[in-house]
Amino acid sequence: MISLSIFSKSIRTKFIHNLRAMTEVGPIYQSIQQKLTKAFNPTSLEIINESHLHAHHQAMKDVTSKETHFCISIVSDHFEGKKLIQRHRLIYELLNEEMNMSVHALSIKAKTSKEVSESN
Repeated sequence: MISLSIFSKSIRTKFIHNLRAMTEVGPIYQSIQQKLTKAFNPTSLEIINESHLHAHHQAMKDVTSKETHFCISIVSDHFEGKKLIQRHRLIYELLNEEMNMSVHALSIKAKTSKEVSESN
């Protein structure tokens, strides 16, 4: 493990700010988590708020929400027999309300338990 003390104060501050932003749990994050859990009964679910990485983009200029970009990694046997595009469509349909509110983009990794075990 690398000690942060070897970095300058500004780099440490930025790192801590980014870490907090990624793990911040707001109402949209909670809604996404609840819906995915209920619909897919995942064996693994990771949701990362990446909004802070996109705050400087022109499209985000007047946006006040801190929950606009998420990275979702989900493992569920509900995806068995479904192509990648079908899995993504299921997730986008499920999160339609959030997409129409303030979510601008999702990055999705949707796999089955079998696919995960085969890749290890």
